[in-house]
Amino acid sequence: MILSESDPQYREKATIWRVFSELPLYGALARGRVWRWFAVNIPMDLGTGGKFTSDVDIIARLHDFPQSDKWLYETREVKVSLLRKDGVARSLKTGKIGRTVTQLRAYRKFGSPSVSLLDIYLCEAGFMQNISFPPSAVVESTTAKLAELRREGFGYEILPFEYGRKESDDTALFTLVNEQNPINTTFNLLPILEEESRQPFSFLANRLHAFFERSSDRPHKSNHQIVFCRECRELQLIRMKDEHNCPSCHSDLVIQS
Repeated sequence: MILSESDPQYREKATIWRVFSELPLYGALARGRVWRWFAVNIPMDLGTGGKFTSDVDIIARLHDFPQSDKWLYETREVKVSLLRKDGVARSLKTGKIGRTVTQLRAYRKFGSPSVSLLDIYLCEAGFMQNISFPPSAVVESTTAKLAELRREGFGYEILPFEYGRKESDDTALFTLVNEQNPINTTFNLLPILEEESRQPFSFLANRLHAFFERSSDRPHKSNHQIVFCRECRELQLIRMKDEHNCPSCHSDLVIQS
């Protein structure tokens, strides 16, 4: 699947899938902490009732080993924009920050202790050679969002990466955002406010963790992600780098809506 040419309805999910297919991209989302697992596109109402009906794009279970043995949870709402190699930007969603803030508030109301916006920029192959990141359009978009997000106490990260065509598919091309720290592939613009988990998020997080720990048939589980199949209505633990279909019903997990 070529991300820039994919149906906008599925592009966000397909992009998240691509991020979690590449360790240098999703590893940075731990922000230097140790992760036990990441969960992707998880319905809020999974065993929690029907009051909250949205999805959580990314949930991470982390801790500050060896400084602390306390496990922390972070949640992210993901937005995807396109940057052509000539510097032209598409789908920046600057005018939709109000709607985005509403979505982030829903995460917080759901009980999530740490909520942030993750802006992913898909850069056409050759972009980083021709254009310095961030281009002016991204700077303007980011500046417009910062004030709103800071006022609400939400975190804000930017993750840019190039993609190149490979036959009928594309592949991530890693670009160093910080040459002094090549492990850091993101811009962390606003810190994530950390609070205590509340219900019903706590119930959902505990359910995801119990599922992860029961999945003993998967070696090297930290390289796998928790996903939810909407066809068979079951949680699955898969390696998103290699697996795109549900292990139970074999439906395509990426194009599920």
